[in-house]
Amino acid sequence: MKIYLLTFLILFVTIIVILKLITSPTPVTTTQNPPGFKNYNTEISTHRNRDKAYYEQSTNSIIDDRKLIAFAKAFVAVQSYMNKAGSKASYKETSKIVQSYGLNVEDYTKIASKMNESSDFQNRVQKMINDSN
Repeated sequence: MKIYLLTFLILFVTIIVILKLITSPTPVTTTQNPPGFKNYNTEISTHRNRDKAYYEQSTNSIIDDRKLIAFAKAFVAVQSYMNKAGSKASYKETSKIVQSYGLNVEDYTKIASKMNESSDFQNRVQKMINDSN
């Protein structure tokens, strides 16, 4: 019985000592940067606005006044065609109309999409559409 009690006591003390060694009396915190060490803000993603910046760059650099005037003229022609053709309007014919004004369908769609996103841009293009009539 003494041997069991002594073994239990030694096991108990060993467990307590191990737990004391494993756990730290003070909470672990991050170290402060030493003087002269630059903080590069690595926790902030450098690409957090990558998609927005790409979209703004691709639309702003490609759309100039010359293309906007061509869009305004093509828009009037496409709307006229759509009113005349009604439900028989075809994509092929509308793309021919757009291309006849020096625009490709992608540029036409890009300008129309940007009009839906920005009221200032929409007002600017609407003024050009009204002037082209």
